[in-house]
Amino acid sequence: MERDGTKYFSREYANAFLGLIRASDSVFRALDRSLQDGHGISLHQYEVLLFLAAFSTDHTMPMIELRRRTPLSQSRVSRVVSGLEDVGLVRRTTDPTDNRAVTVTLTQQGLEKYRSAHNQHLRDLDQHLFSALTEREISQLAAITAKILAAHQNQR
Repeated sequence: MERDGTKYFSREYANAFLGLIRASDSVFRALDRSLQDGHGISLHQYEVLLFLAAFSTDHTMPMIELRRRTPLSQSRVSRVVSGLEDVGLVRRTTDPTDNRAVTVTLTQQGLEKYRSAHNQHLRDLDQHLFSALTEREISQLAAITAKILAAHQNQR
């Protein structure tokens, strides 16, 4: 729509955009708050622990792989990993043949922290996201978000 020489989205487009942004922010804040209150870690920290605990057989992953898997910038991933390392949940090592290559390893304490937070996180996801949707809507949401993410995959 255009009014007074200014272009505007239709009400439906505006509601879709604002709804996506606000819903995402609301769910993120609720999940982050619960992890902070119950386990002393942020949602971003939990996500790094998750990748190391569940997506790596030896609980080790190159920093560059963590960066690819998370929606965070390289500097943000580094800060999250540094915070986890400061409290003994992960350990960073440098490849002796390439000083630029850093590997992140989940410590035993980190694995225990992940396990203690995991069930609460699943309950929180159900409470703040999945319980509001039908199974069909969850499938639709998964398809829609995958489509949006795929469209932006090469922009990272």
